[in-house]
Amino acid sequence: MIPHNRPTITEADRAAVDTVLASRWIAQGPEVKMLEASFVSRYGGGGACAVSSGTAALFLAMKALSIKRGDRVAVPTYACSALLNAINMAGATPVIVDVRQDNFCLDNSYIEEQKLQVDCIIAIHMYGAFAEISELRTSDRKIIEDCCHTYGGESNQLQIGRNSDAAIFSFYATKLVTGGQGGLVWARNKLVTEEVFDIRDFDSRESYKPRFNFQMTDISAAMINSQLKRLNAIQARRQMIAKGYRNALSSGLTVQWGLSDTWCVPYRFVVITPDAVSRDALKKEMEASGVECLVPIERYELLHRYLNLSPSDFPVAERLVDTTLSIPIHSSLTDSEIERITNALSLFHP
Repeated sequence: MIPHNRPTITEADRAAVDTVLASRWIAQGPEVKMLEASFVSRYGGGGACAVSSGTAALFLAMKALSIKRGDRVAVPTYACSALLNAINMAGATPVIVDVRQDNFCLDNSYIEEQKLQVDCIIAIHMYGAFAEISELRTSDRKIIEDCCHTYGGESNQLQIGRNSDAAIFSFYATKLVTGGQGGLVWARNKLVTEEVFDIRDFDSRESYKPRFNFQMTDISAAMINSQLKRLNAIQARRQMIAKGYRNALSSGLTVQWGLSDTWCVPYRFVVITPDAVSRDALKKEMEASGVECLVPIERYELLHRYLNLSPSDFPVAERLVDTTLSIPIHSSLTDSEIERITNALSLFHP
């Protein structure tokens, strides 16, 4: 069975980790500083702080942006529960928003039509598709870009992550670049990341306030730094795989908007079928061909379902969970595996 997820770990990655182990400095140290410096360099300034996970990065970004108890934070319902966890940890109130049918990202028109009052919006670049940040911005809103599904993508010559008050990244095992775990906060305003540093580096301080150990190890950072050196190759391979899959799809099957754009680096290749019956049939046929596929978000995982909100208020997300299937697209797929997946896709007709 070709697995849906499989991290690409090279000899260079192993050597980078071995070097850290040999140094005996395995906690937060020079490799973490190198990772932070690479983000500052890529984004042309600002500040970057590496932390223990993407969830930690989101929580710390909210704290650094002074999101507090009573503040209302809008999030897409078609998303990971980590968003709810971070918002609750910050003491704020989640405001659940439906998503767009085309790119699966938060739908700003929903906020406007429902006249929702929000102090902050967490905009996910879902599966690598670009969330239109300019549509979300108002003078009294903070915007956090959730870039956990992408790194390096650009739209209209604007680098993903640069258009908000803070951007967060994840280096979990399934992500484009991984250290097993890990996250990072980047912000144009260094005062934001200085606050993140203040909370993360919790010990041996002259004054007390609640701080937490959200530090990344040099073991994780070394692996991430090694993989960032071949980021262009990782991006190019994913884009090549996605192009082949798109060409193989039969009439009646579509994909998430944005996957065909040259700037998009797909984290997931999500096929949209006409209905749940077709989706389940596609999943069964792919499995018969030895290809593991996943329903990217199950109905029970929708954030409005977790909060016992009315499903009728979130029609797009409710439809997506019935009609979407994620096909393997990780960069460790071999050429023969890609050919097998592509052939299986081409043979399916809804």
